[in-house]
Amino acid sequence: MCAWMKDPVVIRNIGFGKKPTLAGTKHWVRAALQSESTSAFAILRSDRHVGNVVLDRIDGRLGTARLSVYVGESSQRRKGIGSTACYLAIRHGFECLALHKIWLTVHAEHFRAIETYRRLGFSLEGILRGEFLLGERRIPVLYMGLFREDFPAAAGACHGDGEKGLLQRP
Repeated sequence: MCAWMKDPVVIRNIGFGKKPTLAGTKHWVRAALQSESTSAFAILRSDRHVGNVVLDRIDGRLGTARLSVYVGESSQRRKGIGSTACYLAIRHGFECLALHKIWLTVHAEHFRAIETYRRLGFSLEGILRGEFLLGERRIPVLYMGLFREDFPAAAGACHGDGEKGLLQRP
């Protein structure tokens, strides 16, 4: 995970601002495992950890959570793994955590991710102007949301290697 945070593609798309360290990565994993407001999963491909999908900022009173995902292994990108992992995490959020809404933010130039989120049923709810630094440029961030009642319509959005064994709790 620490090495993935040094990958220029990952940095570009998630905007990781700090220099990644092994100690920092271990601290994040420990904190995520202990937090009641985080539900994190490793994305697996042939039993190999290739990325992460996380529901965090879980608010039990409101029934909301934020979704984030990345495929760290560059050889595993563009194979539908990320969208399948998102689908499974969303399903977990609605079915197991009884969430009402899942939301996310994505920078406005991450076109492939935006299309994936739309296929999964997310709708644009707002634009946060100048909220992301892409290199030296400030660009907008899109705020997108998905309500539980809108999720079944997106069930066909799952593709890639299928569901079996894709997600695992750390």
